[in-house]
Amino acid sequence: MLALVLTLVVAALHVGFMVLETFAWTTPKVRRSFGMTAEDAETTKVLAANQGIYNGALAAALTYAALRGEWNAVAILLAFVIVVGLYGAYSAKWTILIVQALPAGAALAAVLLG
Repeated sequence: MLALVLTLVVAALHVGFMVLETFAWTTPKVRRSFGMTAEDAETTKVLAANQGIYNGALAAALTYAALRGEWNAVAILLAFVIVVGLYGAYSAKWTILIVQALPAGAALAAVLLG
């Protein structure tokens, strides 16, 4: 049960990332969060939207696999989230480690221990 709940939390986070990247990328709050000027946000909004679609697809795949009890698939997807979170923390913003990789790590631990 814990693995399911934590996995669905990770999926919900990725839905949030999708909304942020796909629909809110150029808003002042998001620009401040990522230290972007309005011009930077405008220039990168297509790339961010593409990234957002990937996050939405990942959320859908995690939810589907978890609700079907496909724990091997869930573990692979969570490992993917951790790797991407580590890279994002290194290359973009260190807080990605806490917001993305840490929840996925907790969910993966619950999956592997369950």
